[in-house]
Amino acid sequence: MEIIHLILGKANPNRMNGVNKVVNSLATHQSDLGFDVSVWGITPSLEENYPSRNYRTELFPSKRNKLRISKKVTDRIMELDENAVVHLHGGFIPEFYHVSRALKKAGVRYVLTPHGAYNRIAMQRSKWRKKIYFSMFERSVASNAHALHCIGQSEIDELGKLLEKNNGVLIPNGQNVEDLRSDLGNRKNKQNPVFGFIGRIDIHTKGLDNLLNGFAHFIHQHGGKGKLWIIGDGTELQILKDLAVSLNIEKDVRFWGKRFGEEKLKLMSEMDAFFHPSRNEGLPGAVLEAAGMKIPCVVSKESNMADYVNSHNAGIGLGINDAHNIAGSMQDLEVQFRNGKISDLGENAFHMVKTEFDWNSIADQLINVYKGK
Repeated sequence: MEIIHLILGKANPNRMNGVNKVVNSLATHQSDLGFDVSVWGITPSLEENYPSRNYRTELFPSKRNKLRISKKVTDRIMELDENAVVHLHGGFIPEFYHVSRALKKAGVRYVLTPHGAYNRIAMQRSKWRKKIYFSMFERSVASNAHALHCIGQSEIDELGKLLEKNNGVLIPNGQNVEDLRSDLGNRKNKQNPVFGFIGRIDIHTKGLDNLLNGFAHFIHQHGGKGKLWIIGDGTELQILKDLAVSLNIEKDVRFWGKRFGEEKLKLMSEMDAFFHPSRNEGLPGAVLEAAGMKIPCVVSKESNMADYVNSHNAGIGLGINDAHNIAGSMQDLEVQFRNGKISDLGENAFHMVKTEFDWNSIADQLINVYKGK
């Protein structure tokens, strides 16, 4: 069986786009399992500017008109064997409408992973535009898929409202703990805890307004002591910095900007707790990275990680995602930091990743989905 992962981009793990990281990991592990795997990327640049990999990569030029695709894509689809399976990554991607039609015409099965695009909160953004688009294009892409691979429960819950035939399967993303730093010495001999966030600076979606307001409550109302590190970039970065100033916490909040690879992991290794209070998410890879580094995590229900975190006692799954509860979680974690118990939560987080998010197991589960099992 030939497996093709099709994305917008190049599956470069050194990008802030989480889908690129996921596809790279999935393709790598399926190749390790002995399958013939390749990634097809639709991208404005055909430059091969990505790390070495154990699977083939084919790049196709994108069009200015997103409702059109390069003839090179359709020609390659027609060359595929009927035993091939194509795994589409992303929802509401205009190019995938024509890709799915070409696959159907060629008699090639495809699996679709919306990566959080179909959950309730995501569907409410540009609500009417999405309703029209879904009716005209997206419903066809989703309905003709061999299976819909969902990475979070919130998306499974929404599928029944969107489609008459609910062929969704819930399989989370994974994390390789071997790729992460195991040296935790940087967390020792500190007077105060460091709380951290890593990701795209999208204030509403990532809940960063609640995070900063919660930290301000922790500092000013609870008399807490600690630092908040924000790692990431985006068009709203200056707005977030201005918010920190208005809350009078700018001396305790550090904005690191973009950080990748070893530099990012080194900063993470100095964090005592990781926060991800997202209002909308598929499954946040940064949380899995943090947990894999034995960092306790505070997550919203909307991140699709709260149940995992609570069941493994790997941090705090917020019941209500607001500044008040975030401040309370910081207060609780500061207490555990000072009595030396916070490392126990970190060990639980590591165990959670090893048992729930093993990439080899996830890659194998998806192979069974491709085969129709």
